[in-house]
Amino acid sequence: MKALMKLLLMAVALLLVGCAPRVMVEHDSSAPFSDYHSFAWVSPPVGPVKDPILDSQILDDRVKHAVIADLNARGYVETAPDKSPDFIVTYHTVSKQKLESSGASFSFGFVDAFPSGFGSVIVPVGNNVESREQGTLMLDVLDGHNKRLVWRGWTRDWVSQDNYSEKAVSQAVQDILARFPPKPAS
Repeated sequence: MKALMKLLLMAVALLLVGCAPRVMVEHDSSAPFSDYHSFAWVSPPVGPVKDPILDSQILDDRVKHAVIADLNARGYVETAPDKSPDFIVTYHTVSKQKLESSGASFSFGFVDAFPSGFGSVIVPVGNNVESREQGTLMLDVLDGHNKRLVWRGWTRDWVSQDNYSEKAVSQAVQDILARFPPKPAS
């Protein structure tokens, strides 16, 4: 019984790990992350609207509030960009259409194929292909003194055409910033 319970718990743990958002990170190993204590938020520059869902003041405010709340909760102090912060945080979004297929499907039916009765037929119907929006949220950390990119974290599938709620954005930001600062190499 205990072995079955352990196996079940391991299966649930693997399932949860498989459902966890995938966060990717890259960083400059020479950056002085341990010296970073204050930060400034800088919104990305306004440009031509490429995607009205992702290029909005509403989303900008949601990302900004989520980043500031997360960093403040971890002891970093927000300051103005002109007050020499240790690091600067900004973000980017990218969206693209992603095709997904459920694979081939089949249809079953009966026809009067024989003179003495019915026969069965399997007809390949084809793939069920759907197009959906895949959104990427990318957070950048720049050194406050030389303005060089020192850390970047991003996640995909955090937003869809139907939902980029405050809760979803906040969760995506938390998932990304959980990997900041990078752990020192051992």
